[in-house]
Amino acid sequence: MKKLFKYLVYFILIIAIAFFITGRLSNTSIQKGNLEFTDNWQGEFIDIDGEKIRYIQKGKGKDILLVHGMPGSIEDWKPIIDSLSKSNRVTVFDRPGHGFSTAYNYDYTLKDNTEIANQLIQQLGLNNVIVVGHSYGGSIAINLATIGNDNIKSYIIVAAPMYQFYPETLFKIASAPIIGKGFTTFIATTAAADKIEEGLLHAFAGNKKILTDDFLNTRKKIWSQPKVFYAISNEQVNYAAGLNEISANYKNINKKVNILIGDKDRENTIADCKRLKNDIPNAEITFLKNTAHYIQLEKTNELINIILKHSNE
Repeated sequence: MKKLFKYLVYFILIIAIAFFITGRLSNTSIQKGNLEFTDNWQGEFIDIDGEKIRYIQKGKGKDILLVHGMPGSIEDWKPIIDSLSKSNRVTVFDRPGHGFSTAYNYDYTLKDNTEIANQLIQQLGLNNVIVVGHSYGGSIAINLATIGNDNIKSYIIVAAPMYQFYPETLFKIASAPIIGKGFTTFIATTAAADKIEEGLLHAFAGNKKILTDDFLNTRKKIWSQPKVFYAISNEQVNYAAGLNEISANYKNINKKVNILIGDKDRENTIADCKRLKNDIPNAEITFLKNTAHYIQLEKTNELINIILKHSNE
């Protein structure tokens, strides 16, 4: 029995050393990413706080800023960009560590993301902005509202955790010191594709009509990068503390806020959106039937109409 225990300890040490070495060797791919930005992808880049941030800006008129979730990228907003840009200037970007944006000096926190969004607004000259955030992006949007920005007109929160979040064990391991980056690289090159498909099926409540091969293959290409898996892992682990830090300030928000939530989303997220409605004076909430987490894909027109209502006021 003692010999077996000793061999088990040796085995664990060897695995830990292997993950450590792998992490050191893959540090560049975790910071920069390993998916080549070719003509098949849209966007250009802007430097913000030492990070190379991919963004797209389309149309003329009132400013709308779209903030994706975790994981996510510019592509998540594709169904609504063209419609909105007919009468507005739409800006959408990859958050640090996601899509084609780098993560050189990124702390993977709500605070960091909020600062990036604020600087993007400033550097691109956005004015009187309508901020639309999906999932983790909705948490960023509400944090922008708590700290206040006179250059933001209103907020639309789409299916976002507001008070609570519980990270998965897999992501806790991937964010761990010493072995995290190596473990991330191993998972990203082996099991990530299956994990992505499983997660999206759950996010769409099993609706395979929306989860087309093109949609799924695009996400697998982008989200299977070690950089993205590492960003997800650390954002998940830091998420609850970030929400706890900002939630006491929701009651002080005095800008227009619309909340959208589907009846097939996670119970915790539904509960958070209801609670947010009670905490913010004059906030409005819209419940969408037969809708899961990706409202911009499942109820595209409904979301567009709410955004245009903000733009026309």
